[in-house]
Amino acid sequence: MDGPRGHGRQDGLHAVFYLSILVAVVSGGPVYQRIRRDLEERIRDGALAPGGRLPSETELSSSYGVTRMTVRQAIGRLVEDGLVVRRHGVGTFVASNSRVRRSLNSLSGFAEELRADGKETTTEVVAQALELPSAELAEELSMMPGEQYVRIERLRSIDGHPTAVQESWVPVRLCPGMDRVQLVDGSLYATLRGTFGISLVWAEQEIRALAATERLAQQLQVDVATPLLEVVRRTFGEGNVTVEHARSWMGPGYTLLTTLRGSEDGGAVHGERPDVEGTTALPS
Repeated sequence: MDGPRGHGRQDGLHAVFYLSILVAVVSGGPVYQRIRRDLEERIRDGALAPGGRLPSETELSSSYGVTRMTVRQAIGRLVEDGLVVRRHGVGTFVASNSRVRRSLNSLSGFAEELRADGKETTTEVVAQALELPSAELAEELSMMPGEQYVRIERLRSIDGHPTAVQESWVPVRLCPGMDRVQLVDGSLYATLRGTFGISLVWAEQEIRALAATERLAQQLQVDVATPLLEVVRRTFGEGNVTVEHARSWMGPGYTLLTTLRGSEDGGAVHGERPDVEGTTALPS
């Protein structure tokens, strides 16, 4: 039974991509670009369904009559465009149409916001221990030199797919025993509020692009050097006290959403923030 089914699937694959081969032959431009455009059309018209696995590079190279390197170039461009996602050791999949989006307009936790959007989230706590940050990291995250922190690293998954790695540093003096406390539903913010009675008032964050390191690639199941979003955040409580220093890395298919509004007179509106002078100095 396995043999006939396997041959049928292979024959079907060649039939499905027969028109694609003709397109690749008669269209202009580099071959990998023609293949990329053809696959993109098939994704957009639903022939390759969201969440579905693409044929292997070997199957595609056979269907298009090109080398695997050419197919790899085409798929690489689709990855850059956010249309497909490579999962290390598993394969390449069409990105979901309901792409993961988080608003930048509110201070809320990862899980609570995505659950409200109907997403199923899970959290794996990779590390939760007392640590002294390196001088380099302390400078990058605006942390107090020599201050002891609880470092919490979590791997966040959405609908079963690894989506983000989050590393948070919380001052020990604000949350004694945090290294031994189980996070409420995997949420740091829920734990800070519910267990330690700390209010989260506002935050500032920087967003930039970053190539996946070997470790991040392994955690997010993507290829090394895959473009990621890196978010560096400082969260403040009452009295502008720094509650959390954090770094997050989000994989392909993750969108950050913000809302911009103009003023009544049509001019630009510049966001205001609380006076944060000296906010990195924690209360004694």
